[in-house]
Amino acid sequence: MKSTATTETTTVVDSAESEGKSEAQEAAIFDKTTEKGEEEGLFRACMKSIRNAHKSANRLRSVLVVSGLFTDVKVYREVIVLFYAATNAMETRMLALKDEECDEICGKLLSLGYRFAPQYEKDIKTLYNLDDDGNNTNADLKLTVEKVLLKSTVGAKAYIETIENMSSGTELAGAAFCLWGALIIGGGAMAMPRVQSLCGKDACHLFRDVTGPGRSERKTKFIQMFDSLTKDEKNNDEKKDTNNDDGKSFKFDRIVTTCQECMKGNNELMTSVKINPWWLKYIVSTAVATVSVVAFYYLPKSQRERT
Repeated sequence: MKSTATTETTTVVDSAESEGKSEAQEAAIFDKTTEKGEEEGLFRACMKSIRNAHKSANRLRSVLVVSGLFTDVKVYREVIVLFYAATNAMETRMLALKDEECDEICGKLLSLGYRFAPQYEKDIKTLYNLDDDGNNTNADLKLTVEKVLLKSTVGAKAYIETIENMSSGTELAGAAFCLWGALIIGGGAMAMPRVQSLCGKDACHLFRDVTGPGRSERKTKFIQMFDSLTKDEKNNDEKKDTNNDDGKSFKFDRIVTTCQECMKGNNELMTSVKINPWWLKYIVSTAVATVSVVAFYYLPKSQRERT
């Protein structure tokens, strides 16, 4: 990391500008991605349901970048602890429902082969310097996560608790669309070089399964999986009692609704980060000094002489 406030500020501003595009460009990319799903399919419906919240997410991400997401390890690690807590809750429930209740949707989602929680854990242990040579490592990890959650917002806690209490694959599919989709479909691969530059390669396990060759194929598989989740029910004439008036199954609508709620929950996680970057104090000091000099210059001559 840079050592001077001026250089660091320039880097932060440049990162914010290069991180995202204009809202119009972001919207065009979002719509293009949406169109990759089947017409009237679940993927498109989920994308449309999160459109407004996703726009807010882009703005929040820009704020986080300016606030030190990729320039201060403390900011970055708090962000991933919060997203780890939500993802771990989701994957834990998903595995339990698949094993205990043979939940079909959970089985389909898990067949994609993703388990991001263990990768988050490896990165968190690196970022918080938790030793990995004893039985206390997991206890230290749990304590670290609890400390971050303790100071998080009510909304962030409520979101994670909601995921912990999800009782069906339809609900968990909405959570997976947002928490997994952000890495697989979203900017996970693009974030890795910055994280590696800031934190080192040992803090980049999270991106292992979403970077490298085959990224396009992974996106396509994710989209196709979502479009398949409720297709049998929607098209099965023998299950008309499971459909709404518009022909969509209740599970279809439940996934879309949960997806919308979870996207707002993701935004709650981002707004919950309250750490100031290490370089902020230098900017504040510089600003105070500048204001003082300017104020002194504009004092009447008699007052300047007395000062």
